[in-house]
Amino acid sequence: MAKRIAIYLIGMSVTSLGIALVVFSSVGAGPWDAVAAGLHKQLGLTIGMWSIISQGLVVLLIALIEKERLQYGAVIAIIIRSFFLDAWIYLVIRHIDLTYSMLTQWSSFMLGILLIGTGIGLYLEAKFPKTPIDGLMVALHHRFGWTLGGSRLLIEFTAALLGFLLGGPVGLGTMMVALFLGKIVQFTNGKIRSILNHQSTTYISVEESLRKNS
Repeated sequence: MAKRIAIYLIGMSVTSLGIALVVFSSVGAGPWDAVAAGLHKQLGLTIGMWSIISQGLVVLLIALIEKERLQYGAVIAIIIRSFFLDAWIYLVIRHIDLTYSMLTQWSSFMLGILLIGTGIGLYLEAKFPKTPIDGLMVALHHRFGWTLGGSRLLIEFTAALLGFLLGGPVGLGTMMVALFLGKIVQFTNGKIRSILNHQSTTYISVEESLRKNS
């Protein structure tokens, strides 16, 4: 259990650092941030409120796809990730000028995407509550047999399209997140799962050997 908790928290922390880097690189909003900004522009309320509302609707969609009860644990995941995100932003990232040059902007942005995908791929293996968007990705993967990468690609491009139609800040950075994030999640999750399975198999083999020799 302790190992799973550590994997979960490390994955959430890495994901949050990636989000902070993408946001402060000022290259472009993520697809779902663009949706929230577009809804704010069209209907009022704050971007934060629309983010919560849109995530809540995603939770309902997951329940319909999986034909199960609502995943209230997603709220816990959002709270944990928000805590890490605020910590990275207010204790570290806000004190660094990531817009100093185009090179630092794009370097920060690309590193951010890599960290988001790696963090998601890591924390999914803990089998603890997922954020709504990640939960939707896994739900589509299980329900229709799509790859994690393909599921994420559909989700992010759909959000980018909605953001564009709503007049949100959709730019090159937004499309890059939509295009590459799913592939990174699928690659890192596969690698991490392989490593964890190997460690588990090795542990069992050692335990059996000790039992036979005792």
